[in-house]
Amino acid sequence: MNRRIIAVLAAVVLAAAGAGAVLLYVRSADSRAVAGKQARTVLIAEKQIPAGTNGRALRAGGYLRQTRMPIETLPEDTLTAVEPDLDALVTTATVQRGQLVLRTMFGTAVDRSGMAIPDGKLAISAKVKSAVFGPGSVQAGTRVAIFYTYTPLEADKIDDVSGSGLERGRTTNSVTRVLMTDIEVISVGVAAEDAVGDAPLPATASTGDVAMTFALDQRQAEILAHATALGGLLNVGLLGDSSDVSPDRGVDNGTLFGKAG
Repeated sequence: MNRRIIAVLAAVVLAAAGAGAVLLYVRSADSRAVAGKQARTVLIAEKQIPAGTNGRALRAGGYLRQTRMPIETLPEDTLTAVEPDLDALVTTATVQRGQLVLRTMFGTAVDRSGMAIPDGKLAISAKVKSAVFGPGSVQAGTRVAIFYTYTPLEADKIDDVSGSGLERGRTTNSVTRVLMTDIEVISVGVAAEDAVGDAPLPATASTGDVAMTFALDQRQAEILAHATALGGLLNVGLLGDSSDVSPDRGVDNGTLFGKAG
């Protein structure tokens, strides 16, 4: 009996020692990672930060923790502190727990619409054929590729858009191409079939169209506005962390199933 008790006590002592060693290892991991390298104290999300959180709320809400990381591994806009100039700005998308906090995660809050527009960008809306997405799958912060389907001026000159919208017919050629990619969505609503310009966009269950507002630079906004004015259809594809999308020649009626022979 005494031997059994001694064996149990020894196992408990060994387990405690092992747990202590693991704890010491974890605590020293950051120090080992920066040993011999230039390091900087940076901010990491301690818990999920909702979109629309301003700098003052970040400091008061326990959202952040500090850690030291090698400078060579850090993006240039990594924050080392939440300065007062961020109090008037908000996070433009949800920041997940464990993410580095970057300056580009903040934008200007627009009180009237509830949108947060990233610095240097402007907001522009368009009606998108996206009934395939389930509720909530596209929301503020989602990054997408925008596809455009149109009728070319001549069947074999796909770079020239006819301006007649998307025409259909047995002898009419249509083209679908990537218009732009890695675009941030900042607002989503259901579009009315007859919505024009800045008219309200009430929900209409019959159309399935979605009014999406994107954060674009000036050139991108010009492209989207012009494509919308010419007619045709816009679709979006949701991007994942490893999505590889770039503009190309797209497909037309003759290449839908491969290169025309």
